Amino acid sequence: MDKKQILIVDDEPDVLSVLEKVLAVERYSVITANNGTDAIILAQSKCPDLIILDLVIPDMNGDEILKKLREDPKTKNIPVVFLSSLLSKDKEVERNHSIYGEVLITKPNVEELLAKIKEILSREKIILIVDDEMDLQLVLGKALTKEGYSVITAYNGNNALVLLESECPDLIILDRVLGDMPGEELAVILRETPKTANIPIIFLSALFSKTDEIEKEEFFRDYMVFTKPYNIKELLTAIESLCEKEKMLSK
Repeated sequence: MDKKQILIVDDEPDVLSVLEKVLAVERYSVITANNGTDAIILAQSKCPDLIILDLVIPDMNGDEILKKLREDPKTKNIPVVFLSSLLSKDKEVERNHSIYGEVLITKPNVEELLAKIKEILSREKIILIVDDEMDLQLVLGKALTKEGYSVITAYNGNNALVLLESECPDLIILDRVLGDMPGEELAVILRETPKTANIPIIFLSALFSKTDEIEKEEFFRDYMVFTKPYNIKELLTAIESLCEKEKMLSK
């Protein structure tokens, strides 16, 4: 397995040196930047698996760097951990270990930092199943869980949209008939929403024929489609392929 790559952004040479050595011992590949401009360039060109970011950098603040990262499709999904001496441990706890929507850890706390990095980088891929058939949710959910995926479910379009306000799955499996709206309508909403625009979608529906899987209607040409009843091996292969493609596109 390739080493996970971590970008450290900090203007303190001693901090960079210590963290680089500690992370190298943990078998991470490390790249560093001591200013925001270089950090953004490195993040865009290297697309690391995680970024450790100080709150105050000479040429721009950490929140400014974060904003630029989140605006770029290449870097918007990279996990960020803020590491700063500006706040006390009590303030960190008061903030629920979070700032600007990202993880916050106060300096110096290397053990806590390492634990958080391991937690973030070992997270399972999350798949959202949107289907009003409870039996399908249960059977497909078990198959996906067995393959190491984390599964969340929604029974209609509005339920999915509410869920997506707090969750950010790596892939969505979507039925064409949801009760409150067609699956196509939900797909359009997801594509027009910045947070969900790039999440891969697989349509899984009894309304498709085997011919439809090959000769798709115009709307579905940008999506992968599967017919119910589906071949679980083929579906799992497609899911793995799309998740890997999404990872490579972010590189």
